[in-house]
Amino acid sequence: MTENKTAEADTAIGSIESDIVYAVHDGIELRGDFYRPSGAGPFPVVVAAPGGGWFVSDPRGLKSWGLHLARQGIAVFAVQYRAALAEKTFPGAVCDVLAAIQFVRASAARFAIDPERIGLMGSSAGAHVTALAALAGDSPRFQDRQPVGGHTGIETSVKAFAGIYGVYDMFAHWQHEITDFGKAGERRSECFIGVPPYEDRQLYFDASPISHVRRAANKLAVFLAYGTADHVVSPSTQSEAFRRALKQAGFPVAECPVVGAGHFWFSDEPIEEPGSHSGFIAPRLLRFFKRHL
Repeated sequence: MTENKTAEADTAIGSIESDIVYAVHDGIELRGDFYRPSGAGPFPVVVAAPGGGWFVSDPRGLKSWGLHLARQGIAVFAVQYRAALAEKTFPGAVCDVLAAIQFVRASAARFAIDPERIGLMGSSAGAHVTALAALAGDSPRFQDRQPVGGHTGIETSVKAFAGIYGVYDMFAHWQHEITDFGKAGERRSECFIGVPPYEDRQLYFDASPISHVRRAANKLAVFLAYGTADHVVSPSTQSEAFRRALKQAGFPVAECPVVGAGHFWFSDEPIEEPGSHSGFIAPRLLRFFKRHL
């Protein structure tokens, strides 16, 4: 595996390594950016997946959060995953996240991280694929699709998951897209899975994190943030329904509804801006990871 990377120093953190190739799946080099805190470590680490409606996956969209958490002593590996624009990627995108977990765990000495203190974070579509990795990473549907080579065989479990306005029920989201958007080209969930639910309902069930909520897995700590005025991803059928299911199964859940917020603010709004939605959840998200990693 080739690895093209650039490194830069940040006086407030240890360093940033960009364009690290963490896996090659189906001939595609998957890359990520690593934000290392200052000091000797070992540090807890969060593997983070950006949003993009399953059509775009650019880890640079998480730079502000990588810097913010690294300045507080938490390493971040912001990763690319395969996008539906190039090919129908379920369950490939989830396998990409699992490979990223394996990469950081196998690279613990290199990055000065604690391999037993790994968490996941994602926004929108990124929350969807990371939630699946957190709840169903050991499922045969995902494990059997893991490419041979690389760091396969390394444990993929995590201690905590933070989802920001994520999709957790794919059938409900497909219905929401039809109701609110209508055009076939805007049914991104259908493009991601490859077929409409009336052709293969099982795929939508398997691709929904809410389907994988099991009492046996309730040691996973969960943080859910969402805007109460989100018209892109319905709060009631996604984050709120997911929170109820998790609590019913005994998961420790920290919920952070952001009153009046819509979609996109997690990547678009400056964390340091007074009154910003990102600034509102930042201390709560940090407290969650400090407590559970």
